[in-house]
Amino acid sequence: MILRLLILATLLYGSIPYYSLYRLNHALVVNDTAQLNRYIDLNQVRVAYKQSLQIDQQGQEGAFSKMFRGTANTMSALTVDQMVSIEWIRQKLTGASQEQIGSSMFDQLDHAFFEGPNTFLVRLGALSGDPLHLILERQGLVWRLSALHS
Repeated sequence: MILRLLILATLLYGSIPYYSLYRLNHALVVNDTAQLNRYIDLNQVRVAYKQSLQIDQQGQEGAFSKMFRGTANTMSALTVDQMVSIEWIRQKLTGASQEQIGSSMFDQLDHAFFEGPNTFLVRLGALSGDPLHLILERQGLVWRLSALHS
């Protein structure tokens, strides 16, 4: 009996991110903003995008280089705050602009599997091309999009 419950709990836990991905895809296609806000952690997507654009210090650096790096990082952070929105994410994932019905993410889905117990990785597009990687993280019972990487 306990073994059956354990197996059932494992199957349920393993299926929830796929269901969240399905709900996210549906919300993207029909442009349901309320559902998109439930399945997209916009602040975390922005933080992850800023980190990917961050210029790190490389060895010894002069005052001019340090100033240039700081200015570039500040400008890229401001740009990300202005550019990355729910609509931008929707367009990135479906190719549809505002008020248009987009294509399904599942048309491009190549890989979707656990990367860790609370991290789910989705790859849209083949590795031979330029795939888009989505990272979903568990927040309570809902898995939310927390990062996009090309």
